[in-house]
Amino acid sequence: MNNFIQKGRTLTATLAAAVTSGQLVLLGNGKLPAVASGTYAANVEGEYNTGGVYEFPSATNGAAVVGDRAYLDPATGVVTATAAENDPVGHFAAPKAAADATARVRLWL
Repeated sequence: MNNFIQKGRTLTATLAAAVTSGQLVLLGNGKLPAVASGTYAANVEGEYNTGGVYEFPSATNGAAVVGDRAYLDPATGVVTATAAENDPVGHFAAPKAAADATARVRLWL
């Protein structure tokens, strides 16, 4: 194939805000969920992973089971099982008790 560029799980992007390694972000207007591969200052090109299972800070209210949808609360930057006002990012990859401060999430591809 002459037009193949890359597998596409890691994308290069420049974000307006600084990010830390492992931080869950939403890329572009399509709000593609991705995880920062490193720590990058605002307006600096960086690498972002768009697939796989990651552990993120989580809201300490609301339980989830494997396969439930996971959302990013843009106000707090944590993963939640609550859909209202939040952006979908994937599915829970492990059970999450209501009081858990972290959650494992499989990103949508």
